[in-house]
Amino acid sequence: MSEASTVAQFQNLKRLREAAAWKLLGADTAPLVCTCLLSLFPTAGSRQLSAAALHAKLDLVLEGLRPAGVEPTQPAQGYASDWVSNGWLRRDFPQGAQEEHYSLTVAAGSALRIVDAWRPTVTDGAGGVRLESRLASVRSLMRELDHLTDDDPKARLASLYAEKAAIEYRIQEAEAGRITSIDEDRAVERAREIVAQADQLLGDFDRVRDQFEIIHLDLRKRLLQHEGSRRELVEQLLDGIDIIRETDAGRAFQAFWTLLLDASEVSIFEETSRALASRPFASKLSFDERLSLETLKARLLAQATDVHGVRGRFVSGLHAYVRSREYAEQRRIMQLVSQAHRAATALVGSVRPNEDVGLNFDRTSAAVRSLSQWVLHDPEVAAVAPRIEDHVPELASPEELRHMVLRAEVDMRSIKANVREYLSAVGRATTGDLLNAYPAPQGLGSVLGYLQLAVKHGQPEPERELLEWTGMDGTARAAWSAKYVMTSGCIDAIK
Repeated sequence: MSEASTVAQFQNLKRLREAAAWKLLGADTAPLVCTCLLSLFPTAGSRQLSAAALHAKLDLVLEGLRPAGVEPTQPAQGYASDWVSNGWLRRDFPQGAQEEHYSLTVAAGSALRIVDAWRPTVTDGAGGVRLESRLASVRSLMRELDHLTDDDPKARLASLYAEKAAIEYRIQEAEAGRITSIDEDRAVERAREIVAQADQLLGDFDRVRDQFEIIHLDLRKRLLQHEGSRRELVEQLLDGIDIIRETDAGRAFQAFWTLLLDASEVSIFEETSRALASRPFASKLSFDERLSLETLKARLLAQATDVHGVRGRFVSGLHAYVRSREYAEQRRIMQLVSQAHRAATALVGSVRPNEDVGLNFDRTSAAVRSLSQWVLHDPEVAAVAPRIEDHVPELASPEELRHMVLRAEVDMRSIKANVREYLSAVGRATTGDLLNAYPAPQGLGSVLGYLQLAVKHGQPEPERELLEWTGMDGTARAAWSAKYVMTSGCIDAIK
């Protein structure tokens, strides 16, 4: 290996070390995280879980790990949020769903497959059955590749005649009742190899979906950075061309999608998987492995349909985006930013960074709050009563005033001191006089305190008086009240 390729390989591995898959494998909590993810998303399980279902299942898994010495440090919601942040779980809001859904990321799926490959199995010590199964798979692929790439007609005919002879021999043996089959251990291991490769294929679907998202964002970026109008990319979108389908990921997925929709191929595929799941050797498979084998076609089709739907939404979204005002407005903003950048670059040599250019820039701001703090508007709360009734003011009785003062915890010591001081200076006072002379620090509470003393120690007058004061909120208020007159003769009684 050359020095340049060694450096490139080191740089690639260094970048991979920071990727989510490697971080999962290297995490101190990797046994806990992998156990939980494998329990939440088993081989034959759902590819997606609603938020409620995932939190409930994760709580059960964490509770079941307590005998192993695992003490959860946070609720299931906290673990799920951390795993989303680390890139091990994907959180989506599918169209038509009532809540968020979680699924494994491509990185987490890759890490779990590596962990699964590391785990010892019963067959690993039984003569290398797993090795034999993989060798048979490799040999089959090599023969197929050799057959499809050989351009020599004679070699191709020789290969076809050999296949014909082998098939005729097997037909003769079957007609004679001599059927040779592999033992159950080898059959079980090959079934597991099929399940493992199917899981890898589902992981490839996830990877293609992620590539579609990257391509979608890249296309939007390229659209905004286009100079001029109706360039090639914009024209293709306006003409309805599926640009994402023309990418490498799009072409690869489209080829598989076409094969998956072939009725004859799908029928054979489905019948074969069901037949294998019903064979005697399948009893040695776990429940999840049998279910995975039996539902292989359905899972592949469901995952492929999901990827196809993602691609379709991205394409239709791009078409709508190009025709929208949002695209034109963002193009205008990009052009203004580019103009400002070019103008700033031209002034680099003539204007110092800290030089005052006489221009003030007011930055915008926005209050950011969590959605959980929002309160939905209830029309009934703000509904207007069917009929507005006129309120006729009434004078409060002395007993009511006393109870109001007791409930308000009024500072009567200060109020009594003010009354004694005013009567000593003037000799006569009403509640209105006292409020004009002294502020009401407790608002209505102070007013009630003066009124209580006036009712208790003063003489009633036939007319009413208007009481005016400033409330604790700084708002001026007024109210009509019965008039009571206190004189200096009651100073000694006000203690």
